[in-house]
Amino acid sequence: ALAVTIDTSTPDAPTTPDLFSGSDTGSSSDDDNTSDTTPTIAGTAEANSTVNLTSDIDGLVATTTTDGSGNWSIATSALADGVHALTATATDSVDNISVASAALAVTIDTTNPAAPGTPDLDAASDTGSADDDDLTNSNTPTISGTAETGSTVTLSSSIDGTVGTATADGTTGTWTITAGTLGDGTHDLTTTATDAAGNTGIASAALAVTVDTTAPDAPSAPDLSAASDSGTADNDDLTNDTTPTVSGTAEAGSTVTLTSSIDGELGTATADGTTGIWVITASTLGDGTHDLTTTATDAAGNTGIDSAALAVT
Repeated sequence: ALAVTIDTSTPDAPTTPDLFSGSDTGSSSDDDNTSDTTPTIAGTAEANSTVNLTSDIDGLVATTTTDGSGNWSIATSALADGVHALTATATDSVDNISVASAALAVTIDTTNPAAPGTPDLDAASDTGSADDDDLTNSNTPTISGTAETGSTVTLSSSIDGTVGTATADGTTGTWTITAGTLGDGTHDLTTTATDAAGNTGIASAALAVTVDTTAPDAPSAPDLSAASDSGTADNDDLTNDTTPTVSGTAEAGSTVTLTSSIDGELGTATADGTTGIWVITASTLGDGTHDLTTTATDAAGNTGIDSAALAVT
């Protein structure tokens, strides 16, 4: 006798295909975003059937056979950039073909984001003499800029490496990062943008930020100029001049503030950039004995301790 098997039943539709986590290069392993153009796709179908995987963009992209439990897995042929609806069909041993599975939407993106804009030190973090001189005494300054919308921005220092990340706004692309602790020195700060598929672009141009958290040394004790000392000797610190000239030395280039124990702040000057010498003609002093002291403030806004006092009558 000849035994003939008649099979007119089509296999059940395969399960929805699944992007293998190792092929998912997005921000999570299950977001179906990838920069891999030949990703691995898996699923289940009738045991020992032939599975055809199809893209709505590229057509047939893979064929494989399920195992005895119905499992299958295969790397696709090269997929073009775009959002692919991937479906699977199962064909049994007598060529009955199932209906297509539900679709898996996979985004293929192999294009790197453009370089972000040059980072910028926020004015509130710039403690220098101007709010755009990129000098700061904050070792965790706030940095901002723009990048591809929705991308992950990584901020890096030429001294300290990666110092922060943020997500660029989905509409404007703006981002803000409060940096991790930066050491004293001049940092070249750059950023890169990583898109949802895991593509990382080239680095931005660098922002040179000088971090200085060290206060200047105390200035020398102020000295009443001989021309302002009207006492019996030109160094007895007695004067009838209510706006005397006072001088001294401090950190080169620093801003020196002269203060009276009676009248408060009397004047400021910039210490010579080489010698540190400064000269101030005081504002009007009232009669009495004034303890005159100075402080030095450096370019980054750090103020040191008071000098020793000069007692002027």
